[in-house]
Amino acid sequence: MEPDKAHSKSGDVEAVKFNEDVSTMRPRSSTQVRHIAILLLGIVLLVSFGPSSFIRRGRSAVYSYPPITRDVRPPFESFTVADIGTVHWWNCTGPLDSPGTECGYIIVPLDYFNQSAGVAQIALGKYKAKTVPSKGFVFFNPGGPGVPGKLSATFMGPLLQTFIGPDYDIIGFDPRGIAETLPKTECFPSAQDYIEFKAHTVLERGYDVSPNLTNPNREHLLRTQRELDVLTEAQSAICKKNMGDILRYMGTSTVVRDIDFMATAFGGDDALINFYGASYGTILGQYLVNMLPDRIGRVVIDGVADAVAWSSEPYYKWYREWLSSTEDTYRAFASECAKAGPEYCALAEADGEDGAVIMRRVEDFIDGLYFRPMAVPGADQPGMLTYGLVRRHLLEMLYAPSQWPRVAEDFAHAIHGNGTALLNAAQLVTVYFNDLARSAVSCSDNMPFTPPRPEDVVDELLSVTKEVSRFAFATVTAEPDAGCQYWSAEPPERFDGPWNHTLSNRILIVSNTADPITPIVSGRLVNSLLPHSSRLLVQDSPGHCSLNMPSLCTAKYMQAYFKDGTLPPEGTVCKPDVAPFEVPGRRLALSDSDQEMLDKLRELERAFVTVKNLRY
Repeated sequence: MEPDKAHSKSGDVEAVKFNEDVSTMRPRSSTQVRHIAILLLGIVLLVSFGPSSFIRRGRSAVYSYPPITRDVRPPFESFTVADIGTVHWWNCTGPLDSPGTECGYIIVPLDYFNQSAGVAQIALGKYKAKTVPSKGFVFFNPGGPGVPGKLSATFMGPLLQTFIGPDYDIIGFDPRGIAETLPKTECFPSAQDYIEFKAHTVLERGYDVSPNLTNPNREHLLRTQRELDVLTEAQSAICKKNMGDILRYMGTSTVVRDIDFMATAFGGDDALINFYGASYGTILGQYLVNMLPDRIGRVVIDGVADAVAWSSEPYYKWYREWLSSTEDTYRAFASECAKAGPEYCALAEADGEDGAVIMRRVEDFIDGLYFRPMAVPGADQPGMLTYGLVRRHLLEMLYAPSQWPRVAEDFAHAIHGNGTALLNAAQLVTVYFNDLARSAVSCSDNMPFTPPRPEDVVDELLSVTKEVSRFAFATVTAEPDAGCQYWSAEPPERFDGPWNHTLSNRILIVSNTADPITPIVSGRLVNSLLPHSSRLLVQDSPGHCSLNMPSLCTAKYMQAYFKDGTLPPEGTVCKPDVAPFEVPGRRLALSDSDQEMLDKLRELERAFVTVKNLRY
């Protein structure tokens, strides 16, 4: 195959590409892909742009990035397999983009095992290193599945350097089917169509669970479960009708192939892959290091989910592990509120009040909604507060301790008879439009399983409710992965292990002691599967991922790891440097440099919450 120089379809913006026969790729090795890619890319760019476009790495001449152009993009439909490898960058100009960031895309094979399937366009964002030369690049994934990675880099890039350091370009990308990557998941024609589909159903209101767990009104829960099954079956049928075969290409295994492809395009055949993943990004990270163990450079996974269960068990079997730290988080919410007192936490009614009293106050209110929902005529969307809606909202709010003062205020108003703020907040989370991008990922990853009976699901969730956490039923709609038994799209590749490969470099695992949805037991599991290829760093704090509770200790260990691979000593535990309820006078005396770093970490935490709440 002859290398060539390509021009964009618009005719006035030059982009570069390399071609390869993707039909020869194999699932367990990308060696052939990388050799062909870098050889052709090197020839193309040497001819096109001259020697100054290259950097030297070992014996290979490796091109880093194509030049910046203005944003003139051809329509996606005009790209063909001949355009595979085309990369285009321009200066970002979006309202949330940081100055100096770059936006772009790369054209990749839609199917790495079938060249005739067509192409995908992966949306990219980049925040450049401050050192010259840089140490390369770090791919960042903020989680979901469904959170935009491109915007994470262009919005959060300067702040992410607080963890990653100034030596790397930070590259965010929107994984398959998500945000600006094309083709995207578009099962419903519009956000309004999906909102109307979910309205007043279990998908919106959640499960109403009797406070009396010795007599939990099982028949009511079975009816609700049958409703959920029918709705998720309908969703799957709608996706199949409107998207057809495209749904096959949204799984995590395919995203790993994209990372492999991009790493070769940007760094060359011998470039190691550096990666930082949070939440679902830790599942992507586990797939990455086990699918490509010899290509791993610096990898951090933060807020660890269990990829083994994710890939091999139906959704309702996950929650026993997922929720193993949730009650600890809830108790931390109540105890921190009590510690702050009524001046700084609206749920506290007296100084020195016990956290258990505050928790009981919240629980009495939520339990009361099971018997008598609260009318809320003054909300932005007038309606009612129900047990299921409020329980789910509280679970979602436990993720971000910085939001706890507002959560406490909303609940306090509702407890005293005004549910407007609480319903507005719950609806803000409930009505976002992300189509079914998450299902497209999780159902592609999930091994096919026999459809469970509603009785099996309800009884397992009741067991988890009694033995592990009261938030079991809330998790079904807060983390929408139900219904994969109806998903008809079969991915071209579904990785199911092994999960214990020996890696070319050791990875860093970060877990909070009280993470409400990705518990420390999952971090310990990954560490046990990779005993000689990983190190576990524990942060003694509540919240989802270390990003949600800034810690100078954690940040400095991460910086050291990305700088030269230095790992924290075995058994290291870091403390946070902030409190969920800020009380004046409690701040530690810090050096100027540490205070500056902590200020940036707090900005990063706020930005992380913002990005996690964005949906396309």
